[in-house]
Amino acid sequence: MTDFLQTVIFGLALGGVIAVSAVGLTLSYGVTRFINFAYGDFLTLGAYGTVLLAGFGLALPVATVAAMASVGVLGVVIARLAYEPLMPRGLLPLLVTSVGVAFVLHNTVRIFAGANPIRFPMPLLRPWQVGDLFVPQEQVVTILVALAAMAVVHLILTGTLLGKTMRAVSDDPALARASGVPAGHVLAATWFLSAGIGALGGVLLAVTQITVEPDMGWRFLLVVFAAVLLGGIGSPYGAMLGGLVVGLGVELGASYVSADYSYAFAFLVLIAVLLLHPRGLFGRGG
Repeated sequence: MTDFLQTVIFGLALGGVIAVSAVGLTLSYGVTRFINFAYGDFLTLGAYGTVLLAGFGLALPVATVAAMASVGVLGVVIARLAYEPLMPRGLLPLLVTSVGVAFVLHNTVRIFAGANPIRFPMPLLRPWQVGDLFVPQEQVVTILVALAAMAVVHLILTGTLLGKTMRAVSDDPALARASGVPAGHVLAATWFLSAGIGALGGVLLAVTQITVEPDMGWRFLLVVFAAVLLGGIGSPYGAMLGGLVVGLGVELGASYVSADYSYAFAFLVLIAVLLLHPRGLFGRGG
């Protein structure tokens, strides 16, 4: 039982990282209707940006927020230069362009930061012991930050004018524009939020794996896609639930079957759910 609870703690922490990352991706999809393959590199940039700013003496939470804001601005700039001019031409040019942007960002990080992993500046914390159960403080911090981030996203979507206009554009873009919704401002805010949330996902991923490396976000992107599809593409709440389910599936599979195929269990869960609910757990149109 102790081993099971230990696995659940790690699963919830990983699930929180995936859920936060999936929310950022699904927010941009909900408004733009295309999946940004460069999104994984926003995770990488968030982690490296936090390492860089912490190296200048900023406290880790401050460095994280500053990195999120910087990556958010970069996300808007990239979208304005590379994506928005191509939107009238359809999804395929956007998808191909986003893959190209991903390679540019990935290799830029590699040029400036090097190819070798570096340690994330998380202070060493002694695990709490509850009976025979050891509870790593890093995992608890990850879970709490992920829950807080998802609560903030919920408040933005339900309690602010921006959230309401984002949901309006997501539900019916043509009707929203005809009703006077400033689509350009909504789009820019969406790019900013999506990239900033992705940066936070990268920081949380760095906390759980202790190190930062140039291809961390690109590798993790496939698992984020699984969570988005599992929850129902375009649904932020589905992405949250999908991330938690995928995280638990990965850790349980790694602990009780084989760690060599840990991410494969995420896709087994995905396939099983999609066989029963082809549009995902929260997909529209049932």
